[in-house]
Amino acid sequence: MDNFSEKYTKEGLKKVIDALPLAISVIDKNRVVALANKSTTLFVNKDKIQLIGFVGGEAFGCIHHDDAPEGCGFGQECMRCKLRQTVLDTLENQVAHQMVETTMVFKDRGERHLRISTLPMTLDHDQVVLLSIEDVTQARLLEQTRLEKQKLTAAVETAGAVCHEINQPLMIILGMAEMLLDDPGTEDEGRLANLMQIKEQAERLGEITRKLMTLTEYKTKPYLKTDILDIDSAAGEDTPVDG
Repeated sequence: MDNFSEKYTKEGLKKVIDALPLAISVIDKNRVVALANKSTTLFVNKDKIQLIGFVGGEAFGCIHHDDAPEGCGFGQECMRCKLRQTVLDTLENQVAHQMVETTMVFKDRGERHLRISTLPMTLDHDQVVLLSIEDVTQARLLEQTRLEKQKLTAAVETAGAVCHEINQPLMIILGMAEMLLDDPGTEDEGRLANLMQIKEQAERLGEITRKLMTLTEYKTKPYLKTDILDIDSAAGEDTPVDG
């Protein structure tokens, strides 16, 4: 554990972290912000005087910091907070954590996706945690957009191949059903009803293939224990396929 513990003076550490582009702060044994670099003030949109001396969640602007009368760290959401858990583990067990993914809801910016790292340190003879926070919200959104485009491309290519293979035999089935319905010799009511049902279902299948050829986005819906392509929503049309 001592291998992780670095020793610094407050002034020496302040010079180091102020030169770094990530939001970096020092959290003491009471979970209070003891130091914060310039990037942290930009990240939370606060002056250092509004950060230093305050408990982490309150300092950073977490929406849940005042859920409990005891203050930050005691509410139900606090018990599930990965940022709090990670800092406490580093404080109590002198364990460093790297690139922990989590989300945090801020009062002024809503939900943000964060990547946090912690390092146990000795600062002026006190055990503290060096905490770095990287806001990866925009990167996550860009990655999600890229994945959605990939899924849509795959869905469109698959749909095109399926429609190509289905449409020709479908036209034959529909044509035969219409021909038999027009046949004067087809008078049996049960047979007529069956032929009409074949024709209606063939037309419905034709509507499905038409929608598959007009996919504009990738959307799914739950089906049994999995998700399937939501053809109506993905095709961007108002007329649903009756199921």
